Amino acid sequence: MTTTTEPSALLLEALSDKVLHQLPPAVWRGLFLGTERDSIRFEELHLSLVHVDADARAAGSASEHFSQELQRLNARHHGRLDAYVNATALITFEDPGAAVRMALDLQRAAAGMALRIGVVSGLCTLAYFRVRGRLWCTPLGEQPLRAAEVAAAAPLGGLVISPETYVPEAAHAHVPAADAPEFGDSEVDLSSLAFDSASEAIDIH
Repeated sequence: MTTTTEPSALLLEALSDKVLHQLPPAVWRGLFLGTERDSIRFEELHLSLVHVDADARAAGSASEHFSQELQRLNARHHGRLDAYVNATALITFEDPGAAVRMALDLQRAAAGMALRIGVVSGLCTLAYFRVRGRLWCTPLGEQPLRAAEVAAAAPLGGLVISPETYVPEAAHAHVPAADAPEFGDSEVDLSSLAFDSASEAIDIH
């Protein structure tokens, strides 16, 4: 079941803190102090999150190859990459099966990169906001933190999947709210906005 809520002070603060050092200053001001603030909405729904951390010592060529594979696999599995995260990648899915398949494919595609991957599922708050005519979203709250903790528990090259990810899909079913945002004009990969320089082994735990 999803619910769309008006911006609250705590959620607005959490969103502002998360994107403050990622968005160009002019974009941040327009979003939180200008007319685009009216576009901010929050939605709660069950999501599965794939958190990926890579060994910082990875060679440049391996890192570039993995970045290309990440984009390709994300398009194949219909995930949503979150650019506003201090990690190699955070991808959100409404289908837990797709999240697990994405994690397995990323593990296979590592090609010399030592990854730690964590997959969790649960109720998550998505923040929606409109910038430059497009609708964007980023997850907030406990689940992204849990995903990072689960990934940190994995050995280098390993994958940890939380047990709730295997709950039958019926438990994750939801009925979209009548006024839920549409993503027809959004981009799957947020990094083109966040970093636009032209503008200012499997374990079950």
